Amino acid sequence: MARVLAMGIPALLIVVTLFGVLARGNPKPGGVALFWRVGLVGIGLGAGAWYVATQTSVGRSLPALVHDGYRGLLILAGLIVVVALVGSMLKRTK
Repeated sequence: MARVLAMGIPALLIVVTLFGVLARGNPKPGGVALFWRVGLVGIGLGAGAWYVATQTSVGRSLPALVHDGYRGLLILAGLIVVVALVGSMLKRTK
């Protein structure tokens, strides 16, 4: 249970923050475009955290919470990309 919380809470906080930050703009992105932005930026952040945590010497001294955090972010961002993909497919059928 602790591992699920360690994966979920940081990822959820990051994704909610991304929705808030990326929803700004002129014109405001809405719907599917916002989901694409958040999902792809989330995957990029998760991939960057993965690289630092696993491929560099800094990662050896990081706590397990960081490793669980990037896994959770990659999973959640991947799910958001799937939702954006479904939304894009539904938008094309109209």
